[in-house]
Amino acid sequence: MSLYIFDKDKTLLRSVRSRWIFKRSPLKPEEQILKKGVYEKLASLRTDGHKIAIATNQIAVAHGVITLEEAIALVENCVEKIGGVATWRISPYDPKAKVHLGGKSNPFARDDPSHKPHPGMILEIMEELGYSAQDTIMVGDTRADKKSAKAAGVQFIDEKKFFKT
Repeated sequence: MSLYIFDKDKTLLRSVRSRWIFKRSPLKPEEQILKKGVYEKLASLRTDGHKIAIATNQIAVAHGVITLEEAIALVENCVEKIGGVATWRISPYDPKAKVHLGGKSNPFARDDPSHKPHPGMILEIMEELGYSAQDTIMVGDTRADKKSAKAAGVQFIDEKKFFKT
């Protein structure tokens, strides 16, 4: 059996249209709506004995848009909506974030081994669950997801191909 690690935003969840028509990641639990076919595909993976995990960058924390606690609540809400996971990881860091926010030092404004495209989250999940690189698949929607998979030595599948019905 394999370990499937999924990105969260725009892979499992639909983007949110703002009033200015651009798309963004959900910032509230009620905005988190699963993409068509996600629940069923993950249920099928579970039935076949595969493990499911989430590895998600949450740069809104580094930019002061949401708190770390709110980002954690979003991941937990997503986990509930998809029917559960074996484990999950979150990276609140962004090297492009402002070093100071609201007159305070920003601890999340830095590069971090957990921040995709680095492989940190994938490697931690594999170690925790006891899977090798050849038994692990990363499913995502961005170049950062693909690069983190390559850096971890795992197969990458684009979410559009994976959830194609």
